[in-house]
Amino acid sequence: MPVLMGKLGTSVNGPEGLPSFDGDAWDDVDWRRHEEQVRRLRGRIFKAVQEGDWPAARNLQKLMLRSWSNTLVSVRQVTQRNTGRRTAGIDGLVALTSQARAEMAVQVHASIGSQQPSPVRRVYIAKARDKTKMRPLGIPVISDRCHQGRVRNALEPEWEARFEPRSYGFRPGRGCHDAIESLFNTLCGKGKRVWILDADLAGAFDKISHEHLLEAIGGFPAREMIAGWLKAGILEAGKGFAPTGEGTPQGGIISPLLLNIALHGLEEAAGVRYYRTGRDAGTVKDGCPALIRYADDLVVCCHSRQQAEQVRARLAEWLEPRGLAFNEAKTRIVPLSEGFDFLGFNLRRYPNGKLLIKPGATAIKRFRDRLAREFRALRGSNVAAVLAKIVPIIRGWVAYYRTVVSTRVFAALTDYLWRLTYKWACWSHPNKPKHWIAGRYFRKFEKFRNDRWVFGDKDTGAYLPKPAWTDIVRHTLVKGGASPDDPALAGYWAQRRQKVKPPLDSYWGAPKLPDSPSNRMDVWKGEVIASTEEELLTGIQR
Repeated sequence: MPVLMGKLGTSVNGPEGLPSFDGDAWDDVDWRRHEEQVRRLRGRIFKAVQEGDWPAARNLQKLMLRSWSNTLVSVRQVTQRNTGRRTAGIDGLVALTSQARAEMAVQVHASIGSQQPSPVRRVYIAKARDKTKMRPLGIPVISDRCHQGRVRNALEPEWEARFEPRSYGFRPGRGCHDAIESLFNTLCGKGKRVWILDADLAGAFDKISHEHLLEAIGGFPAREMIAGWLKAGILEAGKGFAPTGEGTPQGGIISPLLLNIALHGLEEAAGVRYYRTGRDAGTVKDGCPALIRYADDLVVCCHSRQQAEQVRARLAEWLEPRGLAFNEAKTRIVPLSEGFDFLGFNLRRYPNGKLLIKPGATAIKRFRDRLAREFRALRGSNVAAVLAKIVPIIRGWVAYYRTVVSTRVFAALTDYLWRLTYKWACWSHPNKPKHWIAGRYFRKFEKFRNDRWVFGDKDTGAYLPKPAWTDIVRHTLVKGGASPDDPALAGYWAQRRQKVKPPLDSYWGAPKLPDSPSNRMDVWKGEVIASTEEELLTGIQR
């Protein structure tokens, strides 16, 4: 895969007297200052839209699109931070050195008004739930990805001020756990919404109507650039070029935002109404359904089956002009007493009246099967290789499910891991007695725990922490329609970041919950995504 090389012969169209920008200058950039400038400008766009001052909002968006700080931050995100930074588009170019990143920043900033979108490279990955089915991805060239990052910083704060409060997918400061906690608050206790419309959209990214999406974007200054990306076409090995008349490619940085824009208004179409004033301001009115959406997965909580059928019909009618439709195989109406799965969790109200949220049976089975495959593949490897491979997988999965009723699941997983590690050790030393194997691989590695059956490496002291050691900690739901782009809530978000505890105890050392936008490669809907091609789906979108 070639690396971006050579001089671009362009000058930065930035502040007057800007010095030459090369690899050394890239290494010396004050990133905190530039990120703060982008953050403040996003906040000004949010506030202008919130106040209905559209002329000011459009001018601020134009300022963001011309901003050198925005260009630097976007290029850094694409070429240095994203998991998919090593993945090239049809031009085969990546930027993995400081010099290449500096040249890319100069090129991107110089082509703000002249960038011509290139076709995306089509690749396929197996779907997480059904490995026999393939998910199509479209990988833009690196310059288009950088421009998409710039445009997203101008467009996203506008829509953050407009999005519905119970939309949680692909939005800053929100994640899977917020959607699950919102469902718990809606259904717990003696709630009367006891019928569930569990819906999924068929090929949402691939079927979005371009005309309707561009109409929704309206007078956004970079509207023509977005239209160019939507209609850039697809280049697939062995099949050549194919035009795109609908949809937005999965793999583009701006694609998740465009999906959310296309689905904006879903709550109103379902009949959801909120109290605007008084003590109950921000809560759903009595008698109305409640809708919780995560990207293209949604759940509508209804009072009766008849209401659920009516909501389903209204939503199907609303989706049709947007080019979207329900996936009939995955869309169903069920009573809450029967339970349903959402984002890898199972939610069910039991006969004693309690609502319990647990890891889904399908997610548990899929995870155990994966662990078995990994240990079989590690036969012949040393214990250090086993720990390097297995510990991050366990850490991500347990961190994802630590916020719900998972104690028994973690205990069962601990027993299953012990059997897998002991079986691996026996296979590695078929001629050694069992007490020798136990003495070599199992001991009391953690001095603060009275447990001598911990699998690890006696030479380095590294070991496999047990899922049963993990404390269950409830997730704190994000407040209403709060957004990190809202300047009035800066204190709220600073306090929220301080209160986030590590996802597991200190033995794991993971910095944050795995479903945040910057960490979605670790866990998505209950499964750790590890293969190179699967990294494209989330790494490039970040």
